[in-house]
Amino acid sequence: MTWAAVVIGSIVFLALASYVSFLASRYFFVARFPDAIQFGTTSDGWRIAVVRYRPEKPSPHPPVLLVHGVAANRYNLDLTDETSLAKHLCGLGFDVFLVELRGRGFSLRPKLFSGLRYDWSFDDYAERDLPCAAEIVTRATGARSLHVVGFSTGALAAYAWLSDPHRTVDVASLVSIGGAASFKRLGKVLSGRLIRSFRFLRHRWLLRMLAPISGYWHPSPLQIVHNPENLDGALQRRIMVNMIANFSRNELLQYSDWILHDTFRSIDQRRDYRAELSRITVPSLFLAGPRDALSPPDAVKDTCDAVGASDKQFVLCSRAQGMRVNYGHFDLVVGREAAAEVFPVISGWLKSVSERRAGGEDRPDDHAEHHEADDGGNGERDAHGGEDVPGGLALGRAHEQR
Repeated sequence: MTWAAVVIGSIVFLALASYVSFLASRYFFVARFPDAIQFGTTSDGWRIAVVRYRPEKPSPHPPVLLVHGVAANRYNLDLTDETSLAKHLCGLGFDVFLVELRGRGFSLRPKLFSGLRYDWSFDDYAERDLPCAAEIVTRATGARSLHVVGFSTGALAAYAWLSDPHRTVDVASLVSIGGAASFKRLGKVLSGRLIRSFRFLRHRWLLRMLAPISGYWHPSPLQIVHNPENLDGALQRRIMVNMIANFSRNELLQYSDWILHDTFRSIDQRRDYRAELSRITVPSLFLAGPRDALSPPDAVKDTCDAVGASDKQFVLCSRAQGMRVNYGHFDLVVGREAAAEVFPVISGWLKSVSERRAGGEDRPDDHAEHHEADDGGNGERDAHGGEDVPGGLALGRAHEQR
């Protein structure tokens, strides 16, 4: 009788939790209306979506490819008009593209009976998804190069892609937001073994269920992902419903390896991404927040120092630098003050790089020049750019650089 009661109670609880998650997904949903959505197919057959915001006039700048962070989707950088880095850059005349990495949003996702599983790794983001997205951007715009702006894991994926000798697309500059390639400090606040044990959990459903009660208090464990001073509760509830995407099993195993061994490498250990940072020679901007426990400022600074670019800059988003708050992790891009303080730093950097390139001060990107010699008929590498799905779906300003 007792076991029957436990089973029935569990079923009732799961049913109620699923209903709450469903209601939250409707009540806190945020509608966004980009100018277009374009698709490509990676070398291993995954459909990748890229959302586009076009400027009112033809842009004199290279297009910008935005790469979202860990366990997130396009909403990470385009949640509302007030917190959208994409809209900010578009309003200043940039042609902006937001990629959704595999397994989320408009990109191909595992579903029941689809034959797809949550078994990809971080390496697939860097070696398959980003090359595909970059090819979509250059094909859509006809541009010879593009800017890459990555947040959190998106910045790490950008490092791995930029240091890949097989890369075929010229990159004008890199902006890294909260992208630390060192994990020694992170291991003190986040257990790698705990992360590994969560690899079978579909946390997107769980966070949607908790969304209605989140944001009313800020327990200490949750403060590792944001500074509560800079993120109001209403926005946090919308984040939990709209922005969250599921991890894959191999992805969590890989992150666990990084934290436990303070290493930044591919899941099969064929590439040491940290050792390859010196190959990155494009102009690079690094942003960090003093309240960021996931990507501490000293770890971001170490990453900046390891990058081989001669034109690079590190910016600490803090009160000591004249900003209103000490930034954490997620509030670097969705915080209450981010649009007024962080976004102008990014757009100022992109404009300065574009102007230098237009004036002939830019240096050619060595990796892209050697594509033909390096690739030598490797069909898998050539397929990374993917292809457009016929009939792309059509839907539907700053602070001086510090």
